[in-house]
Amino acid sequence: MGLAVLIVDDDPDARDMLAAIIRRAGYSVATACDGHEALDVLGTTRPELIVLDVVMPRMDGAQFREEQRHHADWIRIPTVVMTGAAEEPVLDIAIEETLRKPVHPAEVLALVARHCTHA
Repeated sequence: MGLAVLIVDDDPDARDMLAAIIRRAGYSVATACDGHEALDVLGTTRPELIVLDVVMPRMDGAQFREEQRHHADWIRIPTVVMTGAAEEPVLDIAIEETLRKPVHPAEVLALVARHCTHA
């Protein structure tokens, strides 16, 4: 089975916590610390869902989305943004949903279940 979820977040604690929640539910997970690393992952595999932090160094969520748009097969991957900001981030109209930090495990699992095939 292929990759279910790609988590892109510069905060290693948040990234590891999300990955653990999703893996315990039986899904495969890859992680990336920023947009550049996420592009590397997309170069070798296709996740069913991308969970993308908005604010990151080197390549933030908006810059990643801009690069993602240049690849027809990458832009088809459902993408959910995560933010701790009070206001809804507006990256583009193709964003599926927004997860608010701190995330709640039940919310994360419901989101993944909507977009991914169970392992």
